[in-house]
Formats: sequence, C-alpha cells, structure tokens
Amino acid sequence: MKGASRLVALLGALGLGLFLWRKSPRDVVLVYDLSGVGAPRNLEVVLWRGGEELRRAEFPAPRDQVRHELHLPDGRYRVDYRIDAPGGPVQGEKELTVDQGGTIVLSLGP
Repeated sequence: MKGASRLVALLGALGLGLFLWRKSPRDVVLVYDLSGVGAPRNLEVVLWRGGEELRRAEFPAPRDQVRHELHLPDGRYRVDYRIDAPGGPVQGEKELTVDQGGTIVLSLGP
C-alpha cells in the first residue's frame, strides 16, 4: 500500500511539473519577412492572444527581414501588422501557434 501511495505521489508531481513546464514562456524569435514589400519605411506589429494585447513594437527603416525576440507561453496568437511602403500602407494579420521554442517566419505584405 505504501508503494502505491508513493507511485501516485510521484506521478502527480511529474504531471504537475509537466503542466508548469508547458505554461512557462519559451524563447521565440518571430522573423517578419518583408521581401515582398519594396523599400518599407516602417513596420508596426501588435501581438494578440485571446483578445488581449500582449506586445506592441515598431521597427523604423526595416530591412527585408526583421527579428523580434519574445518569451511566449504555448498557445495561439495573432499578429496585426502595418507596413509604411512607398506605394501606400500595407496592413494585415497572421495567425501563429507556439508549441516549442525557436524561430517562426511570417511573410508580411501583399
């Protein structure tokens, strides 16, 4: 009986540890690919999760790719963006899912 109690306690602790590990933020790099936009002057992004604004960032005079380093817990996100380009502003949104750390490339533009 004592051995069964220890096993249940150990499994419970492992389950709780896994739950907390999955809730902890991961190191994520969002790479905004602007290669489809000629000579962008400015990039604004807003990161949303479940209707809550998490981050807002602005990148003046961006190049073809912009790196945005974040710490995000697992889940689904939406990135709203606005690019100031010579032909006029380009706006849109991208959906993404974080389920591991690493790099996620988002192609922005028309």
